[in-house]
Amino acid sequence: MPDSALNGRRVVTLAIVAIVGALATVLFHPVIGLPVAGTALAALVYGGRPWASTAASVVGGVLTGLFASATLYVVVFPLVGVPTTARTPYVYTALVICSLVLVGPLTAVMMRKRRVLVTAAIVAGVLTVLQVGTLAVLADGTDMGLVGYVKAAASGVVVEAGLGDDFAHAMLSMWPGVVIAMNGITSMLVVGGVGVAGARAGIEIKRIPPLSSLDLDARVVILPIVAVALLAAGKLPTDAASSLDIVGKNLLVVARWVFFLQGVAVFAGLYERAKFPRPVRAMGFVLLGVTEVFAPAVSLTGLADIWLNLRRLPRDSSKTSPPPEAAGSD
Repeated sequence: MPDSALNGRRVVTLAIVAIVGALATVLFHPVIGLPVAGTALAALVYGGRPWASTAASVVGGVLTGLFASATLYVVVFPLVGVPTTARTPYVYTALVICSLVLVGPLTAVMMRKRRVLVTAAIVAGVLTVLQVGTLAVLADGTDMGLVGYVKAAASGVVVEAGLGDDFAHAMLSMWPGVVIAMNGITSMLVVGGVGVAGARAGIEIKRIPPLSSLDLDARVVILPIVAVALLAAGKLPTDAASSLDIVGKNLLVVARWVFFLQGVAVFAGLYERAKFPRPVRAMGFVLLGVTEVFAPAVSLTGLADIWLNLRRLPRDSSKTSPPPEAAGSD
């Protein structure tokens, strides 16, 4: 696309939206801020302004680092009750800049070459590495160690929110799975926003399939099977029992949110058949998320769909070689 595709006013507007999205990672949460910023940054790339996209990522990261220094650092969860050092602002700013470049320019490029779910998996994986690495560096600066640092942060969040010790223990044991799950949600929102930006710019990208027809690979059922096996092994009287139990719990957290996506797709199909208007569907999806927080009803629906094909979607050998227009659905 030629550089003239975006005029100066449009470039400035998108850059401002990207910076606001970066700030939202602290004001609200990265799962909200990163998709907003990524969509705007990708729109700059698709509009022939990759350097403006990169510059907005840097400016957004620096401003977010400065704002966080005066308020609160957020790396998946708020870092309250933990000490900060002279390196903290620089490490956090680097995290935000790298995250913005990933969800914006890099995702925009990947969406033109890779399948959607592959891109989402890469984004989620890299975000996880960046965040855990940041926590490790911050912990090293305080001589607390990664586990001790996360424990102190979890306790701080619990005290701040007035929750009990049981919640703190669960948060400590399952934080790796929560990190992966949150980044998975973030990455799906990112590729969705970038896909919209590409479509509006008329760019040929790997399109996201309709949610109602989204169907995960049946091999994902391995996740809960392995998780349950590890939980069972964790009950055995062995030295490694506690470690196996923790790994099983974290894997179960990840599996739950993977099947939540499949479950949402099932309900999207129901909404489509019932011909609900878009506002009603949006409210329905919000209610699904709220429901899942309290009970795994949606994720269990997704698991049942993997086995029983509740939507009666075509599943045969031809699925291994999808047509070009469905290349992102596997």
